[in-house]
Amino acid sequence: MVGLDGIGMQYRSEDFEVDGALRDVCILDVSINDWQNLLEGLVFADWSVQFTWTLSESSDGVIPDARSLFDRLESEPEESASLAVQVGGIWFTCYFFDIDEIEFTFDPADVEGPTSFAHLEAFVRRLGDVTRRNVVVAMEGTDHRAMPALIEYSPM
Repeated sequence: MVGLDGIGMQYRSEDFEVDGALRDVCILDVSINDWQNLLEGLVFADWSVQFTWTLSESSDGVIPDARSLFDRLESEPEESASLAVQVGGIWFTCYFFDIDEIEFTFDPADVEGPTSFAHLEAFVRRLGDVTRRNVVVAMEGTDHRAMPALIEYSPM
């Protein structure tokens, strides 16, 4: 775990044991501006980024601005969207469930040691730095406030 000073995250194999559950990277209590900062920050990262509208037969992969994205999701109840980001060998996926919480899910099997953990750390830091918000990595779940953090990062 990392202290809230953000000095350094440490790999602990027990946090990434394959147990049938995914892991979540979360930023709680966010605004539309935080979402916009996130989307812009990922576009300029040196990572593979894929955006998809579920109902669109041909998705051009262009990431819309945050307000347009959530307006479309609200006005078209059957529509959904996903954003997948590959950092090293780890895919982080966001489904835009809640406008108040940024949540990316990843498979703990992809974090096999310190080298792949460094990719997770880079992703967590990027999210925190572009949104200027605290980031928590926790077990997969719906109430991240009640779950103990595996990793916490607070940008300076």
